Amino acid sequence: MKTIKPLSGDYSNVVDTLKFSLFYDVKKGIFTTTPTKQITFKRLSEIYASDFVKHITKELQKANEVDKPELKKQLPFITPFGTFAPTRKKDNIEHFNSSLIALDVDNLTIAEALQVKQILSNNQSTLLCSISPRGKGVKAFILINDSIPLEECYNTLKLNKNSFIRLLGLSEFTENIDNAQFNITQPMFIAYDENLYLNLDAEPLKVKLQVYQAPQIERVNITNVPIQANNRIEAYLINATSKLEQFFAVCSEGNRHANIIKVQAISSWLHYAPQIENDIKQRLYNACCSMYGNEKEALRNGVKRAFEQAWNTHPKANNSIESIINELNCVA
Repeated sequence: MKTIKPLSGDYSNVVDTLKFSLFYDVKKGIFTTTPTKQITFKRLSEIYASDFVKHITKELQKANEVDKPELKKQLPFITPFGTFAPTRKKDNIEHFNSSLIALDVDNLTIAEALQVKQILSNNQSTLLCSISPRGKGVKAFILINDSIPLEECYNTLKLNKNSFIRLLGLSEFTENIDNAQFNITQPMFIAYDENLYLNLDAEPLKVKLQVYQAPQIERVNITNVPIQANNRIEAYLINATSKLEQFFAVCSEGNRHANIIKVQAISSWLHYAPQIENDIKQRLYNACCSMYGNEKEALRNGVKRAFEQAWNTHPKANNSIESIINELNCVA
């Protein structure tokens, strides 16, 4: 990972230092990982007010549930915590907005969303605040006078959430704040809000972030029985399984659950090698459990349910052996 220098102690020009990666792909939508360009906060504010974003947002508000997913793909999105190149991946971060907290407050009623926006608009530390197209969520940027550590951005903000939410006056909406937005690669869609709140003179929130210390987890050493490959496909499946096990072994706390879905890439090809399916499935389940220290803790966090859902819901892939090999080489 590239070394990112935190912002200096002088926050007078903090807005000018903010940079974001902009993404736009009408075919892939939120799943695109290649940024279109790097933009400043000033440019971001212009995109929020653009006729194009206004038009798509209005169409979204009128659309039925069937049409909404395709329409949403037409909205651009950014990574609030910084810029990435060549792809949206933690190791590829080039600029880190270390004194900015991105908030996603969702599952609100329309009245609650207006209330949350009013509370944040009255706070001098709010740089930007907008209501989602459905009117039941709020997106916001909060400046703080401390630096968030890049390596532990998610864990640090999750640990300190109650503190800065209290200072913002949002304690009653703590459960509505989506922790996923604390991931540095997490996208944030740009949608039109005719009453978009912007405050270029925002004053950083005075908060002292508590340092996150990774818990000492006693990991269970699970001995996996070696799987013997009888042909080329089996060999590549076994190799892909080993790569994914290694990936799970170093997966950070904030990304553990979301990455369980990666087992689909292997389960979708196992109908070509049914004789080793049970062994590979068990090995990958063990690896998922090991991310949480032991199976008991994993079960408490819903790992078994998530694993079974991911394993069983991927459509069976049908392709040439070259395609199988290419996809398996990209598993982790």
